[in-house]
Parts: sequence; structure tokens; C-alpha cells
Amino acid sequence: MRSNGLSDLSVPRKVLIICQYFVPYAASVGGVARVVHLARYLKDQGCEVNILTSDGADFGDLGLGELLTGLGVTYLTDPLKRSVQNSLMRIAHHPAGSASVWLSRLRVVKRVVTSLVIPDLGLFMVPKYYRAAVALIESRGFDTLIVSTPPHSMQLVGGLLKKKFDGRLDLVADYRDSWNGSTIFSPRGTLASMISRRLERFSLKRADLITFASQPMLAKLSRLFPELPLESKGLMMMNGYAGEPCPVRGASDSVDLRIGYFGMADDDEKGYRNIEPLFRAIAGAIKTGIAIRLCFYGSLRLSRIDLKDFPFVEANASVAHDEVFTVMQGMHYLLILHTDPASSDEVITGKFFDYIKARRPILCFSPENTEAARLVKQWQVGEWLDSQAPERASQALCSLRPRDYPALLDDELVSSFARNGQYRKLFEKLRGAA
Repeated sequence: MRSNGLSDLSVPRKVLIICQYFVPYAASVGGVARVVHLARYLKDQGCEVNILTSDGADFGDLGLGELLTGLGVTYLTDPLKRSVQNSLMRIAHHPAGSASVWLSRLRVVKRVVTSLVIPDLGLFMVPKYYRAAVALIESRGFDTLIVSTPPHSMQLVGGLLKKKFDGRLDLVADYRDSWNGSTIFSPRGTLASMISRRLERFSLKRADLITFASQPMLAKLSRLFPELPLESKGLMMMNGYAGEPCPVRGASDSVDLRIGYFGMADDDEKGYRNIEPLFRAIAGAIKTGIAIRLCFYGSLRLSRIDLKDFPFVEANASVAHDEVFTVMQGMHYLLILHTDPASSDEVITGKFFDYIKARRPILCFSPENTEAARLVKQWQVGEWLDSQAPERASQALCSLRPRDYPALLDDELVSSFARNGQYRKLFEKLRGAA
């Protein structure tokens, strides 16, 4: 019986992965890379793998298309997700002024609506995911279910499926971000918080294994739910990078200090990717004589500030994943951005690992307690800038110079951050390895 935990079964496993975002219906690589590469790894180990996800606006395969070969993907119709994503795509094609107005309105509407739905807007899709998953499990005989979140409402699907197929199904709850342990995702208010925690407890109680992307996540779960045996279920599975590390090469010979950022950013004062403090810090550093070029590759959603006021910023379209490392290696530093101190303790974005793979030093603009900042300091792979003190950040920027970081030249250290080493730990659990 599987009810007491993961069973000692030989591979191949039949694995169903549930996630609400998957290519081509996702705006950035960061939101889908963990699931895509995990599915690819399990497939390469001989598992049958199917992803259950939903549709939306078509953003293309983000350069990940080759990794999907041999994977089964089932797309559900998700009208709400499609509407939101289409709105964002339309905003991106509007003139800057009108786009900022629409973006501001969209942020307000999103905050109001999400405050009324516990745990998140994905809740409306839970019955549809549940019915579709039941049909797949009964018709295809899946024995392993992995639910990767956020949005955390999908973990409810996992708990319900485990309850129905208890003796036939092993459940892995995969946390890319905390749920009630995070100020980003935990609802406000005593009643809402109580309901949300009960929902999370329902899912965690039924999970056979809980994988988490950074160490602080499990510690927070253990404090929130001390009555659950979470330590015995927990497995840290960081994101890591895919493939082999890039060969060592020199950065751009530009006279400007080139700082690259890959992904989404905005100027939302209440958000966690607020780029405005960094703009101000760089502007202050430039006044002292240092030449800096901040190069964005991705979605830069601005509603309050005007890029014309920051001539050192270069905004570019997203780069396909199979080309991005060439662009990264041309930079002197690669930026990690997280500006909300209340939600920063567990943050170790997937960019951290891609930057390690590119062997370019990391510039972490964040509160000091950010997990990525801790790793940058621990392994001496870059510099930390205090997002809570722009003046100090500006002073630190003044002293930045292109230079080598010996840790990034260490093949053994760089290879230790690869994805396959992280996913191997999960695979060994699934096959019952000691």
C-alpha cells in the first residue's frame, strides 16, 4: 500500500504533473523552467510523463520546444487566465502613456479580485483540473502525481486526488514558493488566513513528499504546521541550471559597465520586482563618473516612471532560451531583483542558476536576508546591493569594476548547481532508493 509513503517500486514510473502555467501559455521562462526540465529529466530516466495544465495567450515555446519531445501535455481551457494574459499582451503593444494607464488599472483590479478569492484565482479551475486528472489516472494508470505551485490552489487538486486514489497514488507537493509562509501569497485578514492555512494543511497532510526550492521554505512550513511530520517528508530540490556550464569567456569590452537583467520587472511600489529604486541608485552612481548600461531582456511594465528619464536603460525583447547564455556572457554583471523585504527570505530565483551557468558575476539587488544574496556571499560569485538603502547601493555601484570571480572559474563548484543533480534526489525517492 502507498498510504504510508512512497513505495519501493522499480521504474518506470507513470508520472502526472499538474501546473497551471506551461509553454506556450506562459510569459517567461522563469515560470515554467522547473516543470519543463523536471519532466524532461524523468522522461530521460524511463518514466512516462504527462503534464496537465491550461491554455492562455500564446507566448511561443520560449526556446524550450526541444525539451518537450516525448512528453504528453493535456491543456484545459482557462478563460480567466487567457483574458488576463491577452490584456497584458495588448498593453505591451500600446504607446507608453496609454499602456501605463491600463497597467495601473489592471493592477488595481487584480488586487481587489485576488483579495476576495482564497487562496488565489486558480481556485475556479480546481474542479476542472480534478475531473481531468481523475480521467487521466483511471485511463492511463498514473501512479505518481507531482503538483508544482504557485498558484497554490493547484495543491488542493493534489490533496483531493490523493484522497480518492490513496492506495494507488504517490503525491509530491512541489513548492517553488511558499504559500501561507509568504507575504506575497498568504491572504490578509484573520479569517482569510485561517481558511488558507486549513486548505494548505489539507494538502500537506496527504502529501507523501514535499519538495521545496530553498531551505527557508521547509522551516516556515514546520513552524506553521508543527503537528504534521514535515521534516520526514521534506526534500530540498533547488532549481539549478540545465545542461553543461558555459565555457569561460571574457565579457564585453564596452567602456560601459554592462548589467544584464532577464525576465519581468515593473515599477509597482507594492510589488517585489520594483525597478525604480535601482534606477535611482544607478543614476546616482553615474553622477560620480562611472559609466553603466542597464540592459533589460524581457517584459518591463512601467506605469509611474518614464524610461526617458533614465537614458542608461536599454529595453530589449525576451531572448530565446537557446540564445540567452551567449547574451548573458557578454555582460559584466547579471542582475537579480527582489525589492520586498517581507517576502525575500526564501527567494532564490532560477536566474541565479542560469547566471552561474553563464559564469558571469551576479549583482543581487535585494534585502540582505534574501536567500540568493546569502548564496552570492557564501560562494563569492558576485556582489550584493541593499535595495532598502538606495544611497548605500549607489555607493557600492560606484566601486564596481569588471573583474574575475575565482569561484566562477571552478568547474566542480559550478557543476554542483546543475538541475540534474537536484532532480536526481527526487528520482531516487520515487524509485525507493535508500
